Amino acid sequence: MAGSTIELNRLRAMEPGDIDAVHALSVEVRWPHRPDDWRFVLEIGHGLVATDEGGRVMGSAMWWPFGEDLATIGMVIVSPRLQGRGTGRRLMREIFAAAGTRTIRLVATAAGQRLYESEGFRASQTITQYQGLAEPPSLPEDPRVRPAEEADWAAIARLDAEAIGGDRARMLAELKRVGSAVVLGAPGAAPDGFAICRPFGRGRVIGPIVARAPEDAIALAAFFMRAHEAMFLRVDTPEREGAFVDFVEACGLAQVDRVVQMTRGTPPATGPARTFGLTNQALG
Repeated sequence: MAGSTIELNRLRAMEPGDIDAVHALSVEVRWPHRPDDWRFVLEIGHGLVATDEGGRVMGSAMWWPFGEDLATIGMVIVSPRLQGRGTGRRLMREIFAAAGTRTIRLVATAAGQRLYESEGFRASQTITQYQGLAEPPSLPEDPRVRPAEEADWAAIARLDAEAIGGDRARMLAELKRVGSAVVLGAPGAAPDGFAICRPFGRGRVIGPIVARAPEDAIALAAFFMRAHEAMFLRVDTPEREGAFVDFVEACGLAQVDRVVQMTRGTPPATGPARTFGLTNQALG
């Protein structure tokens, strides 16, 4: 077979000119990411590509530093034509070296979990993916939820750092540009939670959703469920049961996948704000 003759040539930094090639990789493994989704994650992070002897991109991996103590890894894809040759491990080890002493988080598919365990990662929680055509929630609108204003973004960054245990200011700045944000709190008061909705994949994703209680996360997410009635929405949540999950399902989103979040190193301190919806599985 022609694929059996492919040989890995080198690893190099991912560049904006690689977007079409890495998008083709994600199509090959049936991921929903659009070219714009790749551009978004490259804008806020760092990437590597693996090329064959002809310079064709055959693998990818990315990482995002969130301060000096935390990073996440994602977008790890090796073309089926090059799998089983250690390419994924080589990509990962290059990223480990770049991340230094940071604690690293990632989301593992069933196929990748053994590789990550062999590199020192341990399962920390599960992430459940819900998606579907949104139905308006039956609960009344919460008067505490309002569109985010410029003055709210410092508090949004503080809540996000509290929930994630790292500094995602660069990511939040890009989300501010491409998405819509709402906060929980009276005008002029510091918000108690926030949620952001942006185009992604087949439709839109609601995330991050950060709040201190399930009822607050529900109120935030409900704003976007109403705003995008009958449109395709996605929510990735670490919640496995309870009020927030019941709400998401009542709004017409069905569970389509469950993956494992894994951590290498000491998890940073978090709380009392917590994440009810991820930005995406790669970014947390």
